[in-house]
Amino acid sequence: MMTDIVLIGSGGHAISVTNVAQSCGYNVISYVDDTKSGEMLLDIPVISTKQCYSLFPKHNFCIAIGDNEIRHRVANEYKNKLSDAKFPSLIHNSSVIGIATKISDGTVIMPQTNIGPNSSIGNFCIVNSGSSIDHDCKLGDFSSIAPGVFTGGNVTIGVRSAISIGTIVKQGISIGEDVVIGAKSYVDKDLDDCIIAYGIPCVKIRSRNRGESYLT
Repeated sequence: MMTDIVLIGSGGHAISVTNVAQSCGYNVISYVDDTKSGEMLLDIPVISTKQCYSLFPKHNFCIAIGDNEIRHRVANEYKNKLSDAKFPSLIHNSSVIGIATKISDGTVIMPQTNIGPNSSIGNFCIVNSGSSIDHDCKLGDFSSIAPGVFTGGNVTIGVRSAISIGTIVKQGISIGEDVVIGAKSYVDKDLDDCIIAYGIPCVKIRSRNRGESYLT
């Protein structure tokens, strides 16, 4: 018997999360999006936040929003409003998770990913399709790994940082908080907090304010 879950969000990322949720035994019963309330997505109703709070005070939820800062804010809102809500991790059944690796609450692991042993994936992270996180890595809460990203071992990625598609991160590298790494970069040096960086090798392009939009 499948377990019901509500997805917060109704964009493309929410569709991808639906695929993951179904693969690991969840039945998506509703999406939540105030701008699309009353519509249908994948034959599933989209409802408003107000309706969600009323209808589903104790359900399982996933914050199916790709932007790290927005996902952080919305997760806090739901945890504060619905004290009995649960945020299970969702791990696609095609993914490989190493021994002694911890996947924290609210995190989504997309198809065909590899997470090496003794790694720690924080709360409400996204690890996207076809990516590989090697041994002893640490992903901070609300961080995201785009499709096709590869890291060596002992890499640390800070809270809310986003590693864009096709990037490679050398072993032992530390990336700060609220960092955005551009697509197809090669990161071979540590990076400070609150910057945008890209290139081969990856270099700082400019400073970045927390919450500055990066998904277009």
